[in-house]
Amino acid sequence: MRAWLARPAARARLLTLTGPAGVGKSHLAHAAVTAGGDGGVEEAGGFLGLSPPPPTIWVDLADAPDASALWTRLGARDAHEAAGRIADGGLLLVLDNADRLVADIALDVAALLRSCPGLRTLLTSRVPLDIRAERILPVGPLPTGPGSPAEALFAERVRPYHRPGVDSGPGQLAVGEICRLLDGVPLAVEMAAEAVGTEGPRALLERLERGDCDPGRHRARDTPERHRSVAAALTWAAGTPAEGDAALLRALSVFDTYVDPVAVRRVTGLGHAAAVAGIDALLHKSLLLSAPGQDGEPELRLTYMARAYHRARLAADPRELRRVLDGHAAHWSAYAQDTAEALRAGRHLDQVLPAVAARLPDILRAARHLTSTGDHLAALRLTTALEVPLLRHRLAPEAAHEAEATADAWAAETAGRPAARAAGGEVAAGALVAVGRWAVDRGEYARAARVLERAETVAAELPVARARVAAATGELLRRRGESALAVGVLDPAVRRLDAEGDRRTAALARRALALLRAAHADPEAERPLLRALDDVPDDAALRASLLTALARVRRALGRDREAHETAREAARLLMGTGDPAQVAEALETVAVTSGGADGDEQRRHAVARVLAHAEAVRRRYGVVPDGDDAAGELVRDLARSPTARPLRELRRDAERVSLHDALVAALFAPPPADGPARPARRGTAPHGLTPRQHQIALLVAEGLTNRQIARRLGISEWTVTNHLRVVMQKLGCASRVHVVRAVQGGTA
Repeated sequence: MRAWLARPAARARLLTLTGPAGVGKSHLAHAAVTAGGDGGVEEAGGFLGLSPPPPTIWVDLADAPDASALWTRLGARDAHEAAGRIADGGLLLVLDNADRLVADIALDVAALLRSCPGLRTLLTSRVPLDIRAERILPVGPLPTGPGSPAEALFAERVRPYHRPGVDSGPGQLAVGEICRLLDGVPLAVEMAAEAVGTEGPRALLERLERGDCDPGRHRARDTPERHRSVAAALTWAAGTPAEGDAALLRALSVFDTYVDPVAVRRVTGLGHAAAVAGIDALLHKSLLLSAPGQDGEPELRLTYMARAYHRARLAADPRELRRVLDGHAAHWSAYAQDTAEALRAGRHLDQVLPAVAARLPDILRAARHLTSTGDHLAALRLTTALEVPLLRHRLAPEAAHEAEATADAWAAETAGRPAARAAGGEVAAGALVAVGRWAVDRGEYARAARVLERAETVAAELPVARARVAAATGELLRRRGESALAVGVLDPAVRRLDAEGDRRTAALARRALALLRAAHADPEAERPLLRALDDVPDDAALRASLLTALARVRRALGRDREAHETAREAARLLMGTGDPAQVAEALETVAVTSGGADGDEQRRHAVARVLAHAEAVRRRYGVVPDGDDAAGELVRDLARSPTARPLRELRRDAERVSLHDALVAALFAPPPADGPARPARRGTAPHGLTPRQHQIALLVAEGLTNRQIARRLGISEWTVTNHLRVVMQKLGCASRVHVVRAVQGGTA
């Protein structure tokens, strides 16, 4: 803008600063004129009494009742007379706060510019003049974030005696969140800062999050009336909006994040043309902010001030509120289903996750609305469709608790109603299975067992749903080391799922069966996985999980090089589709099939890097190993090798690594060194111990406590205690000391 002021011969002679209420259009114009003008800023009255006239005239139209006020302040009766006074002289005319008068002055300003070749006009208004000479410069909010202009403005406006509470620590963090929540709109930030007092920034933030649209309480005495409250700022320029605009603003106020024409259509019931026209009208009046979206399409949103104000208007009409919220929930339910389909079709998670994260408040709001209205199945469908981003990538782990509560509410409502149970049982059971699998990945086996038990009750009369619950239960039993029980549950589940054509869940069950067989060195262990891979040719994420399991099976059978290639193929598939648990398992499988701690320093370093990435992924996302301690053994071997110190450094570097970069490191891990084939792993542990029981006995022999063993294996301390009790019974040992002696003496 300063460049425009500095070039009298600039092509555009009318520059209009537009933007939403409170964004600082007048402030920006004043700063630019005082910095770029030749003679400073003068009031219009000074123009009449001075000769020659000053080069800049500032006319504030905020309180002007009509267009005649402009010409009166210029000492003229109309635009024609004003043109005669200006004539050919060079002049910058600033028309500030012209919002209310744009329709009345637009053609007169156009005529003035044609008659006065030396005239340039700077105008501030939420609505442009819409004449050909006009060049529009949108004014956006202040940037937010640590050290941002928005935070600096907040700190400047806090009263000096309250300032220590916002300079550091939790107060400073709350200030940053307040500025982000208020979109960096200067007026809103100033009002929030002035509200800090006995009520500190954290309490103020809580009030804003509850939808308080007027945080300000103590505005300066000389603050213009239109800036004394959010309501005043929003209604000053707009006056009484057309009913169509007002209804659309009320409808859009339920969105916490972005809207697009599809969202507008679903929440209002308008057709495409009417929705686009409504959006255009609001954009033209600076009632919506526009920003480029991730897919190149514009993303539109209300400012916090506008959203809170119009949401309060909407709440005054409960029937309209319910209708709008129903449309909002329908939109996000459709979005969830579309996202799930895109993920199944192989769309990269790097594209999906940021989009879901940006819209998370709306997604959760929609699910809660559906639950509150008793549409429990719709809420469960929404949550289940977004299982990967919400649960597995931990965008909203609280969704697991809400899904459990919603499924329980549905079960209570349909008790004694067989028809309702039959109609919705598969949805409710499916949601509980999703929560159960999530709990298994996190090592919360007791919770998983409770959830899956409820799922089994819900699915009691539904054979397919019951088989799906059995598949998840079999995986839980496998993770807990209860091999015989797991096989007994999984075998009939696979047969039922095959009969019903549910290839995806059957593939998951076959994966668990293959790993169980591999633990006993069954030479046919890979057959279930090969069948499963044939059954799901188009599901990239599931195929990657199956390939990782196949690599583990082949390693157990002594085919390390083949296992390594299979693990690398899984890593390649996971580059854009895998969830953290899958990625961590693939990384560990690549590492253990690369030759372990043997070989030269370069090989050990590459393997250690992959393991460090796997550990970092597990810590960040809260997922635990699934019972195969090969990676743990490799880490211990590396810790005893010259790689120990670099391993510690690699662990520090891996803390912020992305899933994609971790998988790239795995692709560069070296294959196992050439040499004699390694014999297949022994199928059973001594004295009839299961592999998990033998593993726990060995860790007891190392001197680990039950709690340390639980942490090492990613299982509960209660599970370790139960396993150890069985170990002592099978070995005839009366204490832990006897277990140590038995193991060290080779009897276990």
